[in-house]
Amino acid sequence: MFRVIALELLLLLLPFIGYGFYLYFSRIDPTKRESWINSPLYWLSIAGLLLMIAGFILTATFSGAPPDATYTPAQMRDGQIEPGHLD
Repeated sequence: MFRVIALELLLLLLPFIGYGFYLYFSRIDPTKRESWINSPLYWLSIAGLLLMIAGFILTATFSGAPPDATYTPAQMRDGQIEPGHLD
């Protein structure tokens, strides 16, 4: 679960990180307030949200068990719990 949350947060922050690299490599001082006030924060936020939504959709589409899998619930065998699994 932590991996999924970390991936989605990275996708959300990716446009801002890219803009920070742009400011750094274009010799604009990123610590000055003017470089971030005049920045396209609105568009960076929209791009981050679109990347995050795309990440959610792709994760839901391409992860998990196949559609024809059968769930076998957890069982008690020889005094030990055998966890549930998909066959």
